[in-house]
Formats: sequence, structure tokens, C-alpha cells
Amino acid sequence: MRSGFLWRGHSMVLAAMAFGLVAGAPFADSAQAEDDGGLAASPGGHFVRYGGATRMLIGDSGTQCVLQNLNLDYRRWVDDCAARGLTAIHVWAFVAPRQTSDAAVVEERYGYVYPGVTPWARRTEGPPAGDGKPPWDLTRFDEGDDPNRQYWPRLRDLCGYARDRGLVAGITVFFGWPKHNTPERPDWQYHPFNVRNGGFLTESRRMTEAVQQIHSPGREVLEESWDDEWPAEKKTQWVWERYADKLIRETQPFGNVFFVFMDEHSYSEGNCGDHFQAFFQKRHAFYADWDRRRAGVDLVHDDVRAGSGDANAAAVRTFFREPVRPDIALEAPPYQGEVVRLSIWSRAIAGHHYLFHNDAEQETPQTGIMVYDPKVRGGIPEKVRERLEWLGHASRFFNQELASLDAMAPHNELVRGAEPVYCFADPGREYAVYSWRGDRFDLDLSAAEGKTVTARFYSPRDGAWRPAPATGSATFQKPDPHDWVLHVRVAE
Repeated sequence: MRSGFLWRGHSMVLAAMAFGLVAGAPFADSAQAEDDGGLAASPGGHFVRYGGATRMLIGDSGTQCVLQNLNLDYRRWVDDCAARGLTAIHVWAFVAPRQTSDAAVVEERYGYVYPGVTPWARRTEGPPAGDGKPPWDLTRFDEGDDPNRQYWPRLRDLCGYARDRGLVAGITVFFGWPKHNTPERPDWQYHPFNVRNGGFLTESRRMTEAVQQIHSPGREVLEESWDDEWPAEKKTQWVWERYADKLIRETQPFGNVFFVFMDEHSYSEGNCGDHFQAFFQKRHAFYADWDRRRAGVDLVHDDVRAGSGDANAAAVRTFFREPVRPDIALEAPPYQGEVVRLSIWSRAIAGHHYLFHNDAEQETPQTGIMVYDPKVRGGIPEKVRERLEWLGHASRFFNQELASLDAMAPHNELVRGAEPVYCFADPGREYAVYSWRGDRFDLDLSAAEGKTVTARFYSPRDGAWRPAPATGSATFQKPDPHDWVLHVRVAE
């Protein structure tokens, strides 16, 4: 090699980081949470600490299906995620089943009347709700001990099982997807807060806002005794606060849970976003919200809709925003095809956490988390397995192969080649380069001049390693024109 650069060897072997995971105490500050083995920001601020290790969260989302659908085998899903080296899972806290008990209406992703549960109990009498079942009683929770029958034990079992398998669990809390209120998309018709379902709200707008409006932002009401004479906004606030408080209390003992306020800001958050940010943080919860609240939250989730799969530019911008926070993608298309790998890696190579979103826009509406329900027909399990493998290959690379993850940052200025090609580096110590297409690229290794360097290629498709011969000053020939990751280590 030129310019005095010393090249020794074409391959290297790194010891995998050990992740000894323990249940954490309720979150206090980052130092205390880390001491307890729970979630905390990493020292550099872009990643998380859990169980004594710095982590990039890469995982899968069970959306609304896991906690609502009693037939879905979430333990098998968690096992599959853990076996592939994923570091996180994500679910929605609740969505009321949008179906009728007589099967006149069923959700396309299930194709049958599935046994749905929600956080609240049903009354024993009263006019039937929109689903044909008894109306909800929003002053009582669906308590019990059987995760195959009730919501709260199911939630506890999911979080505990994820912890035991080494996974962080994210929970999107608000607002139970009341979004559309039209004959074509009647989400609001099935929502527990709707007056026809036992609730106390009416809504005439095509995009709902009533369920997002509270009575006294900045002042909590959950300790007050319920009063039927309260205005609707106070009832809404009381129910949301009681629910949020119970979510925190039920999951804090596990130490592996973070909460998300609206992982998709495609409809109004009303007047309660700041209120619930303060509510969760007062109770020492690890909390995520969008960039607008970056200064006051623990995690920032993005709404970047990179349909091409390539979201690197946006991820790089958020990485360098102040104040520093871990940034995470929760609803990032595309949802099918090889560009899913580009979506994963274009973000991760910029230091961005990533959770694949099991949206209905996959190969079929039944493909995704729904394949873990044995009654669902029409899913394509091999596609689900393929994407879990891709996620696992990325997770193992960033969490087990990189020696200086918390010191690394986007450095796309160090690479040239067929675009897209991106670099994540701690210059002079460690480099990771992702090349989507093309047969070669250049990497500027001048910061490592005169030092011993080892390198090899890693496949995002199957996790295989290949030699990484260099030519010229630092031109790397890829094993083939498909996507590859170059990992370079510099000896101390």
C-alpha cells in the first residue's frame, strides 16, 4: 500500500460481546438505571445501555396483534427474534378489534373473528358495542392471571419473557388507533372511548380529535374519584392517566421496557403530548417521542417515509442534532423486497436504531406477525423468516462485532464508489462501510496510516464473512456486486 500505510492480513476474528441481562429496578437517572441493569442512554448518547452493554436496538414489531389477539403465539415470536440475535421487540399497547362477533365484519389481516382483549373490562349488561359484545367499563381494568385470557397478565408475560430472552421491549401507548371515522375506514366505530361502546365521547370529524383532548394539561387527575358529571375531556384524561400509570407500574419491575408516544404522527395528538411526556418521566420511565420533543425525551423516533429504502441522509442529519439522543425508526417503509435490507442498513450505518414494522403492506395482508396465529391463512412464513434473518444479521454485526460502537459516527466523506455507499467509523480505530451495489469502493484510511489494519467483508444477506483484499491506496473489491459490509479494525 502507498503513503506508508501498513497492511497485514485479510481477515480478522472478533470475540462476540457478552450480554448478561438482569431485571432492572425502576428507572431513576441514567447512571442508576445502568447500575441496576435497566435501560439508560449510552455514555456517547446515541445508543442505549442495558445489562451492562452498549446496544443498538434492532428488532421486529408485533404492532397491535400481540397483546390483542389471544391466539397469537408471542412466545414463539420472541424466541425467533432472540435466536437471531435481535436486541428488541415492539408492540402497540392496544387497538380495539375492528370486527363484529357475528363475523359480518372481520379484519383482513386475520380473516376470522379473533379473540381480542383490551386493557379494560366489559360490563355484564347494556346495549352491545360496535363489535356486538357488551360495552366497556373504562373505570375497571381487565385483570387476571392468565395471559391466554386477559390483557394485563399477557402484557406482564410478554415483557418478562422478552427480558429472559435478552430483549428490550418497546410499547407504543397512545391512542389505540381511533384515527379514521368514515364508512370506508370506521376505526372510531370500535374504539372503547366511543359513547356507543360504553365510553363518553362523540366524534363528528373524519379524522378523530376527541380522544386526544384532555381537561387540564400540566395537572394530573388520576387520584381523583370518578364523577359521572365530569366533562368529557376530564374523563378522557382520567382514563388515559390511570392506564398510563398502570402500564408503568406493571412493567417497571422487568427493567427492559421503553414507552412510545404515537409512533406515527399522521393524525392529531391533541393537547396532551407535553402532559404525558412529563407524566411518564415523573415516574422514571424510559420514554420516546418525535424530534419536536428531542430535548425532553430519552429516545427520538422518526417519521421518515423512505419508500426507496434509502434513508441514510435523514438518519445522518438526526445523528448530529442537539441535544444528542438515540434515534429509532419504528414505522419505516418499505415492507417487502430486498430494499428492506437497504432500509435497515442505510439507517443503522448512520447510528440509527431500527425496528421493522409489520404493516399490512407486505406480500399479503396476512404476512408478518400474523403468521404466529395458527388460524390465519394467506401469510407467507418464509418471508417473515427471511426478514428476521436480515434483522438478525444487522443486529449481530452492530452489537457483537463492533468494538467501539459508542465512539462511532457517520463519516460518508471517507468513502467513494457506486452509490449508495456509506461509512460509520471511529477514524483511526474502526470502520464499517455499507455498499448496496457496485463491485468496488474506496475508503480513506489515512487516519490509520502506519498502523496494522485487518479487514473482512460481511454479508447482510446471510451473515457470512469473506476476505477483504485491498488494492491501490485503499480500494476494496467486493466479493460480488450485491450488498456487502466492510469491517476494518486498526490495531492499538
